[in-house]
Amino acid sequence: MMRDELDRALICIPIVAKDDDEIISQAKKIVEKNKSARIDIAEFRADYYSGLNNYGMLENLLSRIHIILNNAGIRFLFTIRSHEEGGEKLSFTSPTVNEINLYVAQNELSDYIDVEHFSEKDSANRVITAAKEHNIKIILSSHDFEKTPSIDEMVERYKDMQERQTDIIKLAVMPHKEQDVDNLLEAVSLTYQTYPDIQIVGISMGELGRRTRIEGYKYGSYLTFAIIDKASAPGQVSVDEL
Repeated sequence: MMRDELDRALICIPIVAKDDDEIISQAKKIVEKNKSARIDIAEFRADYYSGLNNYGMLENLLSRIHIILNNAGIRFLFTIRSHEEGGEKLSFTSPTVNEINLYVAQNELSDYIDVEHFSEKDSANRVITAAKEHNIKIILSSHDFEKTPSIDEMVERYKDMQERQTDIIKLAVMPHKEQDVDNLLEAVSLTYQTYPDIQIVGISMGELGRRTRIEGYKYGSYLTFAIIDKASAPGQVSVDEL
């Protein structure tokens, strides 16, 4: 079932780079593009950043990004995507991803933090608790780069995620046929009908799933990801198309 209540999805643009200068350059480019396009959120994909495990470097960089974006009315999402869910493989084991996320939350260095649903639960819950204390929103995410589960499985995944009481729940899956794309949109719609007060994101990845990024909001999907230059996931479309 399609939904009519949502006027459009929020649009999020990724920042994907390894060094400070290029990251700041991309943030400024997003601000400039926002003058002609509607951009709501910028996502810093920190798993690409070479200084991620250096808290001093990280805090300085995030503070600069936060100011640049917020001055333009754009909210800031901090994401460390795990290698298992499509991110860059990190060159260090300490601090852990959720220890870094906790540091970002406690120091109020972003407006949103992405926490993976299947990351270590105790440390993830500490991030979620700290985020609430510091008025930072959590996107609880789950990515399957292998397949699209059944509709029932995806609805059940959303149900499990919403029970953790975060602000946004996001599921991204890989389609192999058009029916997979239809199934993802149906799972979003069913979840939206069941939990109308929860912000839901549903993405079918790759070229096959492009329409979920463009018209997913009609089924209840709250947020979509687009690009100016560099994509952070397969199938992302240009912000100008949205």
